Amino acid sequence: MKFLNRILAALVLFSLIACVDVFDPKLVGGKPKIVFEGTLTNLVGPYFFQLSYSAGYNSQESVFDKYVNAAKVWITDEKSNRTDLIDMNKGQFSTPDGFKGEVGKTYQVHIRLSDGTSYESESETMRMTPSIEKVYSEFKLTTTPRPKYRGVFNIYVDVKDPATEGDFYRWKWVHYERANYCSQYTVTGDRPQIFYQKCCTDCWNTISCLGCVVLASDNLVNGNTLKKQFVAQIPFDNITGYYMLIEQMSLSRKAYTFWRNVDQQANNSGGIFDTAPAAIRGNLKNVNDDSDIILGYFQVSAIEQKAVYIQRNNLGIVPFGFNLNEGSVNYAPNCEVCKESPYRTAKRPLNWVD
Repeated sequence: MKFLNRILAALVLFSLIACVDVFDPKLVGGKPKIVFEGTLTNLVGPYFFQLSYSAGYNSQESVFDKYVNAAKVWITDEKSNRTDLIDMNKGQFSTPDGFKGEVGKTYQVHIRLSDGTSYESESETMRMTPSIEKVYSEFKLTTTPRPKYRGVFNIYVDVKDPATEGDFYRWKWVHYERANYCSQYTVTGDRPQIFYQKCCTDCWNTISCLGCVVLASDNLVNGNTLKKQFVAQIPFDNITGYYMLIEQMSLSRKAYTFWRNVDQQANNSGGIFDTAPAAIRGNLKNVNDDSDIILGYFQVSAIEQKAVYIQRNNLGIVPFGFNLNEGSVNYAPNCEVCKESPYRTAKRPLNWVD
């Protein structure tokens, strides 16, 4: 009898499953929008600005080759001085040599597409940003697969906020490490071997936190010190010093609001009560059609930099996966030129110590 009951229960369960139809909402991606990326600062350029197209919601197409071609892009200041950007193809534009922003001046970016459609940003004034007073780290152990350990270093800064109200901040960071080689190739045969070509000159690999949005305002600390502001988290994967260049950027109130909304939307948990994804409006628009928006933000920021070495050899423990005696490497007799890219540079980092 018990066996028969089990069979009947299984048949009922199967019938319930079989009656469930797959729900297809048939969402259709909207019309792609132009996406603008780029920041003008008071540091020595050149600056690079990107124009691309977005993919519609629920779209499976790639956006990495959807560039805006044959556009004209230029920047003007409050005195109508015009600086034309150089078209580098694939939707990338750079400023000419010698051009940089100045604190206190106001700037706009202008875009004209090949079909004559024109966009421009709202005016953005470059606000000053104070210096970074102090950088320090705290180690956090995450797991303990003894005798080696996993962990992270949380990086914090202290900043003396000016007496003026309405100061807004954003932080970024870049890690530099000297490149051991600039290219590699494989020699085939019975026992294929990989050969590495050393760099012909000094060269550094760079790592940054893509998509990280770290913000703060002086709403609660105006005129006082902004203490223990979190800016980064770095791995405990070696015992060498970890070089990082921290950049502190000033923001306008509207830029701060824009990046805060971006961060909140990117970190939605995906629960049923979360706000549905929507295009976050920046500060660019069609000059003849206010409803035709362009995604992204023309950011104008003064930058303060701080180069630091985070010591990772004073904990008395060894990081997981660390091997002091790594295997030998086959180096080729010739060298390779260090090519500039988002992940590699021949420019010596600020206050680098060999």
